[in-house]
Amino acid sequence: MSAKETIGDYYADTAYTPAKRQQWEAANPERDTIIGSRLSWDRRSQDNAMKEDYDFSHVIISQEEERRCVSNDVNDDVKFNLLKMRYDNQSLMPPNYKPSARFFFISMAVAKGCFFICFWILGLAVAGLLGMAVFDGKFLQSLMAIRMMAFILAPVAIIMLIIWKGAGWLTRKNSDFAYGTRSGPLWQANRQTGLFTIYHPNQAWKPRLEAPFWEFDAFLQSSPDTQGSATYSLILYHPFQRIRQKLDAQFPPTKMPGELVAAWQFLQRYMDISQPLPDVPGLEIHRHKDPTTAAADQQQGRNPRYWRDMDEASVKKIQEEKYRKNIRLR
Repeated sequence: MSAKETIGDYYADTAYTPAKRQQWEAANPERDTIIGSRLSWDRRSQDNAMKEDYDFSHVIISQEEERRCVSNDVNDDVKFNLLKMRYDNQSLMPPNYKPSARFFFISMAVAKGCFFICFWILGLAVAGLLGMAVFDGKFLQSLMAIRMMAFILAPVAIIMLIIWKGAGWLTRKNSDFAYGTRSGPLWQANRQTGLFTIYHPNQAWKPRLEAPFWEFDAFLQSSPDTQGSATYSLILYHPFQRIRQKLDAQFPPTKMPGELVAAWQFLQRYMDISQPLPDVPGLEIHRHKDPTTAAADQQQGRNPRYWRDMDEASVKKIQEEKYRKNIRLR
């Protein structure tokens, strides 16, 4: 963005402000709805986000991106179109992972969990059996029982360890295979234009719906997990086109609905050009590119390296504070 470029020159006429949503709601009081809890629009966008958005890993990623040399003849639009994902001052476009990537994510998580569960069970068994042996003196029987438990659990633990570490090794050696993305994105929220785009699932980069952000209603929908507990997802729904889009790729499903209320606040704040970008680690290196944000940061004297100069313990403390506030949101 040129130093001479003004806020009016940078943003499109369709860029979002809360006033536009208020006018649209007043003009459309009766509109189609879907099953779920409809979330309200803030008259002043809240500076908030999910716990994940405050993770220290985003600080590390930002620092790596700073150090990465980008060819001068490749602009940001071309670069992000090649990556098929974006997270900066202009737009949010989450990666659309292939089924193989989901398989690796799930298998690594399950294998890692099962590996530690095996040791947890064996540890409890050893402690319990030895404790009983102290009282009844049957040490030989207890040792045999411990041996049997180890004989059963050890192969399971070894298999889980191989899956966990093997999948991790494959992702490091061949990340394109393990974390491969589809040829086109799922959706995109563009702050500069104010448009929310839902892409066709079977035709890469072909918009299925492109409409102003303020025309969508936000819903929390719940579905049972494998244990019957409610898991919530954030959904945007266009009441006149009757098209919905899950935002799971950017805001993962969770058992804590307050976290997704925070995600909804984040998205509103991100799209609201009358206010600065959300103050989260991953967007810090892009704040100076957005006119509204740059002006607000200069006026407030914000340290441009606020997050990047912070140590991991301090970031984690803020992250936990945000999470405790978020889970109380309704």
